[in-house]
Amino acid sequence: MTVVVFLYFAVGFLLLLFLALLAVSSLIEKRPRAVVVCALLIIVVELVWFGCYFWLEPPFYILLVFLVALTGFILLFFMPLGESRPLKIGDIIQKVDERDIIFAREEYQPGTEKYEKYYDLRPENKDIDDRMRRFPELLQPGGRFFDPVGSPQIDAVFDEIEKLTFEVDGEIAERRVEVKPDKITRQIKGMVLEQGATAVGVAKLNPMYVYSHVGRGPEPWGSPIVNSHRYAIMFALEMDYYQVETAPHLPITGESARQYLIGAEISIALAAYIRSLGYPAQAHIAGSNYQIMLPPVAQDAGLGELGRLGYLISPELGPRVRLGAVTTNLPLLTDKPITFGVQDFCEKCLKCADNCPSGAIPRGGRVNVRGVEKWPLTVEKCIHYWRHIGTDCGLCMKVCPFSHPPTLVHNIIRTGLRRSSFARAVSARGDDLFYGKKVSYERFSDME
Repeated sequence: MTVVVFLYFAVGFLLLLFLALLAVSSLIEKRPRAVVVCALLIIVVELVWFGCYFWLEPPFYILLVFLVALTGFILLFFMPLGESRPLKIGDIIQKVDERDIIFAREEYQPGTEKYEKYYDLRPENKDIDDRMRRFPELLQPGGRFFDPVGSPQIDAVFDEIEKLTFEVDGEIAERRVEVKPDKITRQIKGMVLEQGATAVGVAKLNPMYVYSHVGRGPEPWGSPIVNSHRYAIMFALEMDYYQVETAPHLPITGESARQYLIGAEISIALAAYIRSLGYPAQAHIAGSNYQIMLPPVAQDAGLGELGRLGYLISPELGPRVRLGAVTTNLPLLTDKPITFGVQDFCEKCLKCADNCPSGAIPRGGRVNVRGVEKWPLTVEKCIHYWRHIGTDCGLCMKVCPFSHPPTLVHNIIRTGLRRSSFARAVSARGDDLFYGKKVSYERFSDME
């Protein structure tokens, strides 16, 4: 009896401690709803768990039932339970043409040669894209959240990134330095992390993740992309939590621009370093110079998993990252893909789809897209909304439960998510309870 009472109180205090930590984290994260829910649950635990003991003086077996129930819940949350399935990737039989990427299609202006050639090639996209072009470009006057001071400031950063697209490649040193793969891999990862990245990995470059034809950038439009590099060095940059919380307003676009610029500078410096060793290397940066598909390559490099919202979800920061890449033939040691419950969690959690203003994120199951079972986005709807509001939205990134900061309490929950399908089901509903199922943002009726 004494042991049971001791365990009863110990488990109760642990529950109160967890709720108190969650309340503190929520206060720091500026989440008032979660603070209130934590406070109410603390009161409930004190009244039910401890009040039951002191006021009702329940018999021994009642305490035991309470103790077993809560202990069982905790064990189910953290013990290995159910599969942590990886993304199913089969034989990819078709490359993506960069000319079809929505950011390339945005640039095709009526009356230009590109416009005529592209819509002769893809007539089915013409009406969709012409409707999109009725709205102003990102950060330009006419967007709902355009700011005459703030928007041009962000646009200037993107202009600077565009200039860097001419620096992604260069001369290779004639004298090749012999390197050991393990040592040079550590050297490069250290360099990338020192320059501001939060994570870095290496993957064998799947040639099917290289775009087939040039759609943007300084290279001739429509020319075949030739990249015979064996490896891709991938890295992630953290987007500031509080800036992401402003979505879909202007500050999140400013944060995107800031991280893209940092990523471009890291990539260009890294590629130049590798070329100085006598090996080919090319940076792949924002501002119309990605020649590889960054999210799937980053998944191959062990930086995270692809989620329902179409972004890479990292274990520590969720989708709240921007990616950078360098491809090279420098001999490197590769990392392995990781799984930590994202596929299972995204099946249970529809928060990004429920909060997507444009309906671009599917609510249904995965489908096979060129050999990969994934949730395909309707990117035309997404970019339509971007141009309507004048920012890059980011609501899906904001509401994703994996986006919470890596505080102690969220890391405890992430431990359960990695191991238990029970934890994923509970956490998906728990996130709705503490943070709300839908976020508030301005909705428009004049999207057409």
